[in-house]
Amino acid sequence: MSIKEDASYLRSIYIYIAISVLLFALTAVMGYYTAHLDPEFAASWTEEMKIQSLIQWILGQPPLMIMMIIFLKNLLASAAAILLGLGLGIVPMMVATSNGFLLGIVGYSAVEREGWLYLAAGILPHGIIELPAVLLSIAIGLRLGHVLLLSLLKERADLSGEVRVAIRLLLRWIMPLLLLAAAIETFITPFVISRVA
Repeated sequence: MSIKEDASYLRSIYIYIAISVLLFALTAVMGYYTAHLDPEFAASWTEEMKIQSLIQWILGQPPLMIMMIIFLKNLLASAAAILLGLGLGIVPMMVATSNGFLLGIVGYSAVEREGWLYLAAGILPHGIIELPAVLLSIAIGLRLGHVLLLSLLKERADLSGEVRVAIRLLLRWIMPLLLLAAAIETFITPFVISRVA
């Protein structure tokens, strides 16, 4: 399929894109204010997820390994959000809300320690590519969940065609964008952070 057909598909799922952005944004705000109002809960939540130890382990690897770990982690999350969207959209919603909440908590911590400029430097260079790719994955997963529901209700729906389109978008657009974002996060974002720290 052509780029024009891909663009047409993206226009057709705008409502799912809006839902994924809204879910992510709301839970990011919730995470931020949770960390502000109850720092102990935020600390215990990140401790339960072993965030700090995971970050330390990743940062101890060679740069190319760091890039591949980041890429594979984001690719796995995106693929799960898309393909497990067939479970009536539950997994994509979980990916959106857990990642949004975590970003809010980490964002609050960064702002408290170093300020808003530091947070922007740590997110924007790679985030302007990574976040849209992940949110698009979530939106596609929500769409697949909706189409499956329509199929179960005996409505006219081309579930196999939707799955093919989803996999094609994952391979053609989302995967390369996530690889580019991982490279930027590994090699450029640290430099940008060092300029504002």
